[in-house]
Parts: sequence; structure tokens; C-alpha cells
Amino acid sequence: MKKLLIATTALVGTAGVVAAETTFSGYGRFGILYEEDRGGNTEEETRIESRYRLNIDSSTETDGGIRFAARIRVEANENANNSANQGVFSGARFQVSSGGLRVRVGNVSGVTDAAEVVNYFGYEPGLVGQTGQYANSGVSLPAFSSTGAGNNGVNVKYEMGDFAFMASYTDDHTDNLGGAGAVAFGDSFEIGASYTFSAWTVGAAYGQFEAAGSAVENDFWVITANGTLGIADVSFLISDFDGDDDTVFGASTSIPVGAATNVVASVSTGGADANDTSYGLGFTHSLGGGVSLSGMAGSNAAGNTIADLGVRFNF
Repeated sequence: MKKLLIATTALVGTAGVVAAETTFSGYGRFGILYEEDRGGNTEEETRIESRYRLNIDSSTETDGGIRFAARIRVEANENANNSANQGVFSGARFQVSSGGLRVRVGNVSGVTDAAEVVNYFGYEPGLVGQTGQYANSGVSLPAFSSTGAGNNGVNVKYEMGDFAFMASYTDDHTDNLGGAGAVAFGDSFEIGASYTFSAWTVGAAYGQFEAAGSAVENDFWVITANGTLGIADVSFLISDFDGDDDTVFGASTSIPVGAATNVVASVSTGGADANDTSYGLGFTHSLGGGVSLSGMAGSNAAGNTIADLGVRFNF
């Protein structure tokens, strides 16, 4: 992933050499995306899908071994009406870490979206990930904003052997979403933990947040388990959210069918009473050099047929 490294070194007294570095990494993708009845008359059912994402990471380390880092992101996506869009800088995320402790502040994700102690997203079929094991949940999770200012929050993680713990808090803020219009978000907090044993990881998280444009507090919890069954990598999810009528159950898998090809499938049921069971079946084929061809077909929670096909290249 790391292609370009800019390093600077400076001699500090007689203590030695302190090195700082900035790295660039990311990916590009493009292809065709289809969703039946997408957005009524305001969005195209079939459109060119594209994304360019560049992560800019800078870091340095003290003589005592404490590491400081920061990230900003540049991202460009197509618009829902099939028009092109320009690249936008994200807000900054700052980090300090030592041993098993890591603290992030600024434009941070919450515990669930970070997907480090709970595997919320599982395996998403296709190029874009139009459906996944979480798809029927109505929860709107605090997340790192790729095209806006993001949260003014804090995320703390501590790892000790096979255990990992994480907590997060984000304050009231407004995200301009890269110029697409201001959206107000309320407070949120989450706490979670995971345990790994015999190639399986089980995680759980609980949180409370105010949805965009609302002062109503919503509670939610999620439990995930991921590991292997035979040759298949599998993930399972159970979640419950105040705004949903029913508990959400989901599962996903990635199964190798050759040296360079995986079949990926997901299913999600529950959530709002109006939801249909959502599902997707797709594939990913490696072309080498960090390039892969992916596609999928399925149905979303609204009961609409969805599909995509395209190429992703990592750099």
C-alpha cells in the first residue's frame, strides 16, 4: 500500500536522530452501478461509479517511544445524478500511541464504524458494497468523514493479549459534506470489547447517539463473531436499535474458489417493519499488482434489485 515516503531527519543535541515521515496510500475504483427505482426521479438507476481516495499520514516518535500521527484524506466520488465531482479534503484526525494504548481525536469514527472490536461490516459483495450483513439496520453511525470536517471527538483503544477494548465520544457538530449542504449531528458515545480465541473473534458494542437533525437519543447494541468454517471466512451479526422495529440478524462470507478468485455473499433481515430481507452474491478476482475485478447482484432492504461491476486498484 505504501508507495511514496517522504522522511525528514534532524539531529537534536546529542540525544540522537529523530525521524518524521509522511506516507501516501489509497485506492481508485470505477465501474457500473445499478439500483432499481433509485431515488425516484432525482437519481439515475444506472450510473458510472467512481471513487479516488488518497490518505496522507504523517508521524513521528519521541525518544521515549511515544508515537504521534495525523491523517487527512482527499476523496472524489461521482454524484448520484451521474455527474462528476471534484476531490475534497477531509478534516484531520490526530493520534498518539504507546504500547497497547492508542488515542485518536478530531475527525474520528465511533467504536462500531471503526470495525476493530466489532466486525460490523463483515464481507460486502461487489465493487461498492451496496448490501452487507448490517444492511437492514437503521442506525446512523458516527464515522470518519472522508469529504467533510467530521467529528470533534475522541476514540480510545487498549489491547492486552487476546482482549481489545474501545470507547468513543463525539460532540455536536455540523458537517458540510464537501459542500453538499450542512448536516447537524448530535452527541454520541460508544463502548465495546472483543476477545480472540482459536482463530475466532467475538465482539460487542453498546452506544447512544443523536441522529442527524434530531435531538432524540437512540440506544443500540451489536454483537459480531467472525472466523473460519472449513475454507470459508465467515462473519455473523446481531444488532438492535431503538429506531428499528425488530432485531437485525446478518451473516456474510468470503469463499476462495481458485488461486485468485473469491465468492462473496451476504444476507441481512429485520430492522424496520417495511424492510425486505436484503442479500447479495458477488465475486472478487485478483488481476495482480493490487488490481481486482469485482461484481455482484442482489436485492436491498427496499426490495429493489441492485448490481455493480468494476475494477479497484490499490496504491
